[in-house]
Amino acid sequence: MDTENLRSFLEVATHGSFTVAASRLNLAQSTVSARIRGLEEQLGRRLFVRDRDGVTLTPAGRQFLPHASSITRTWEQSRQDIAVPDGYETLLRLTAPAYLWDRITSPWVEWMRARRPNVALRLEGSFPDSAIDQLAEGLLDICILYLPRPHPGIVYETLAVDQVVLVQHAAQTKPWTENYILMDWGLEFRIEHDRAFAGMVKPAISAGLVFIGLQHVLSQQAAAYLPLSAVSGHIERGEMRRIDNAPVFQRPIYLAYPSNPVSSDVLDVALTGLRNLATDWAEGQGFSEGDRSLSMASQI
Repeated sequence: MDTENLRSFLEVATHGSFTVAASRLNLAQSTVSARIRGLEEQLGRRLFVRDRDGVTLTPAGRQFLPHASSITRTWEQSRQDIAVPDGYETLLRLTAPAYLWDRITSPWVEWMRARRPNVALRLEGSFPDSAIDQLAEGLLDICILYLPRPHPGIVYETLAVDQVVLVQHAAQTKPWTENYILMDWGLEFRIEHDRAFAGMVKPAISAGLVFIGLQHVLSQQAAAYLPLSAVSGHIERGEMRRIDNAPVFQRPIYLAYPSNPVSSDVLDVALTGLRNLATDWAEGQGFSEGDRSLSMASQI
């Protein structure tokens, strides 16, 4: 069975649209349709029904969905497992927020190259939920993220604590509340935010990813609570400014890894490097005078 046909099936099932699936797969819609037809011919069952509201799974399609997902994951894991470059003993895969590159990821790459030059590294970027699924399935070895999701077989520990500060586009002269995107950093943040800004009208726009909030502030001359690690460069270049006397929140950054790794020695070296780099970063951070810090620590 062609795994590309399965991928097309999963995309159509997820989004309820051949058009969206084709866009996400960077394929022509006719190609996706042909793949689904081929899969239906192999199975001898119709998998989708088209109606005015889009595309829905047939009973056979719903039954096939978990099997398609399992086959695709197994194939991807097998492909990853044998993808060790020539001349290297093993492959270590890490995913982390892009804006931590300068402070954590890039120095960590140097750390690993110096201490385990025989280990190939693969750096990934993905959404937190999918990253945890990939970690559980053996497709990732280490994940750095803000919002942990408890999962059997995965260990979480606090790697560092980032400051989350209120910033506004430098060109915006109106009060920050008039063009504000609410970042959803989890329940603890929402409680503390509501407490700090009691009576504030709920913003019309909200987001859960730093990248989206950052781009919205830059493109729409807006304001938002964003990690200092993500906005410090923009502040230094004069593209953004911090709002005076606004509360500063502390947001834990978590390290996630499997409790029973395939190569514990390599993982131990990698984790030690990340912990040491995070300690160095923490020592270089500090709240400015007058900042009021609010803890957002989560219990795992």
